[in-house]
Amino acid sequence: MIGMKMTKKILDPKVCFDLWIETGSVYKIPAILKERYGIYNDRTGNLVTPMGVWDAAWRYTLDNLVDSRQMVAQVWKANGEILLDKDWYPLVVQKAKYLYSPKKYQRFIDSHSYLTPYQ
Repeated sequence: MIGMKMTKKILDPKVCFDLWIETGSVYKIPAILKERYGIYNDRTGNLVTPMGVWDAAWRYTLDNLVDSRQMVAQVWKANGEILLDKDWYPLVVQKAKYLYSPKKYQRFIDSHSYLTPYQ
């Protein structure tokens, strides 16, 4: 099934990220996932949650910082703003801190040492 990783039944981060960029809102994506891909919570029959979409989209972002930043910068530019390092890096650090365990967060910071000043 497109959009789902069948081994763990989690949302595909790339699909969620692309839809987030396309729509600009994680709240619109659950309905799109059901309409386009037939993805919903098979346990309850309800749409997936916006928070699940948000989580998947940010996990893709954190795993693909360069590509993600370019896409997010295009969205900002379309809205008349320029995405600067001082905006992007603190946001990335904040989301990594929220999504990752302390050990994984430290490995993330170690592998992206340029983020250290933004902790």
